[in-house]
Amino acid sequence: MPVDQFNRETFNMPNPSNSSNTSLPTSFHHFSKLAPELRLSIWRFACTARTVTVRFDLEADKCLSSSKPPAVLAVCRESRHETLKTYKLCFGTTSKPARIYFDPYQDTLYLPRHREMGYDDTLRDFKRLVMDNEGVLDEVWKVAIEHVDLNVKRPWESYNKASLIRSFRKLEEVLLVLLDDEGEHIGYDEEVEFVTPKVHPEKLLRMWVDFRQAFVMEEKILEDVCTESGREYKLFTLPAVRLRGMVKAIPKCAATSEVTLMLSTLVL
Repeated sequence: MPVDQFNRETFNMPNPSNSSNTSLPTSFHHFSKLAPELRLSIWRFACTARTVTVRFDLEADKCLSSSKPPAVLAVCRESRHETLKTYKLCFGTTSKPARIYFDPYQDTLYLPRHREMGYDDTLRDFKRLVMDNEGVLDEVWKVAIEHVDLNVKRPWESYNKASLIRSFRKLEEVLLVLLDDEGEHIGYDEEVEFVTPKVHPEKLLRMWVDFRQAFVMEEKILEDVCTESGREYKLFTLPAVRLRGMVKAIPKCAATSEVTLMLSTLVL
């Protein structure tokens, strides 16, 4: 059998000689016939980077998230079994079980400024407030927090941000999220993504410098306190800091439903 004929019949590819059949294939009905190791590699490849929004509700002692579970978990038994090696249920508390799927190596943990007191001690103590018996949060590579304008910034926020960042010892990147001029916040039922900031480069540079300087100042204060109290000071170097534009809401279920439907065609 010629190679082009094999490709068309096996992979549902259009016949180039047929001018009326020029659309790309939308399904693949031979997925189950692939070698098991290839299928498993495809499921792992489908575990893409996400932004996982987490808010800690102090009164209810639980973490809330608008981020939907990864679509690949809902495709079939095989996909779920394989991708549960990547995604772990995280952010439980002493009174509430973990219900948020998270991959510390790919996903970005986004902690929005949602309380009346700004970034208060619940941010500072975030890693102590959530249960992490498996040490998943010790592996986090990316954290996103919001830029807070000086005219609304509370005196304790720089310290609490620095304390949070320090608590992630393997952190490789901090995303500083810029909201619009009106300080628009993300709703409790909205998923988010980060976009390129639409801000003049000089202003972005000033924000970047201010953030780093504030962190260095808090580190110096911490070092002095440790020295005076006779405690050991553990040096921490601020990782790469990148500014991202206003968080953009994604339709609540549209993205997840579309991806789930697309992946489901592989196993039909």
